Amino acid sequence: MLRKLMNEAFLTLRITTTGPLLIKSGHASVSGPDMTPVLTWRNGNQEVFLPGSSLKGIFRSHLEKIACSLKPRVVCYPFEGNEEKQADLEQRRRDYRDSCGGMFNQIARREDNRRWLEERSDLVYAASCPACRLFGSTGFIGRVAISDAYLVSNEIKEQRDGIGIDRLTGGASHGAKFELEVVSSGVAFETEIHLRNYEVWQLGMLFAVLQDMEDELIRIGSGRSRGLGKVKAEISGKSAGGLVVSAMRESHEPEEQLWGLGRWLDNDSYGTWRDDFLTLKRPVQAEPRGIRLMRTFGGDDLADLRDAAITEFVRRIQGWSIEPEKVLART
Repeated sequence: MLRKLMNEAFLTLRITTTGPLLIKSGHASVSGPDMTPVLTWRNGNQEVFLPGSSLKGIFRSHLEKIACSLKPRVVCYPFEGNEEKQADLEQRRRDYRDSCGGMFNQIARREDNRRWLEERSDLVYAASCPACRLFGSTGFIGRVAISDAYLVSNEIKEQRDGIGIDRLTGGASHGAKFELEVVSSGVAFETEIHLRNYEVWQLGMLFAVLQDMEDELIRIGSGRSRGLGKVKAEISGKSAGGLVVSAMRESHEPEEQLWGLGRWLDNDSYGTWRDDFLTLKRPVQAEPRGIRLMRTFGGDDLADLRDAAITEFVRRIQGWSIEPEKVLART
């Protein structure tokens, strides 16, 4: 998709635990706790981290629920076929459309269709649901990249005991005691988020999940039903003061506007809209840096941009009328 760089956005997100947190390593320890956090080697030491793939999965899952709440059957169900009961299948079909990846895989079974899809990535993007447009599918790479979140504070871990509950008596099940090692409250991590060739509503989509993380409405990791995984997140101003957006040096984006992909393309291709832009409350001046023009949104400018982008996200989802069957009519 798009062999050109039209626009980009960068931010550093600080995630601070406000309760015990456990993202399990998946490896049983020979001695010690039964469940331990995932670890990595960094600067010569082994330390806890939050995998970028886990964060991306949390973001996507939360945003799929939001989009489905705004308008049913707008986003797809990527795990199609895993429903165990007929009632689950019927409920899924009421709320979600069929998997984008499954749709593309089905079309690509014919060799001529596969070649056609490879050549027409614009139609693949246009036929994809909002979640797949941002996070990707088997049809193409997504617009957002989330790096691993590394420690920026002292690492504090603690051990906790757990027990299995007997479903009949409601008491502790004999022999079902286990130990887990968790990251303590007050530990901070930072991750980098990068958006490339984004539409304005996609920026709003990202802001929506960041707002819920700031409000401590999203838990991450294992044991969330046991009270684990409570975090608070905020955009860090450590590196550049907030959100940084960029465009190529010869661009003509006005300082009082922020353009999305549709406005840059200005031809309705890729299923975008020509009115894909926001009018800012105050102009934000661009500064040349290498081949790019960079603009930094912080303070009130960032707050106003967040509110406007989230409003655009809600508007686009509620008005979503793109039908993949019509976009891919050739097949």
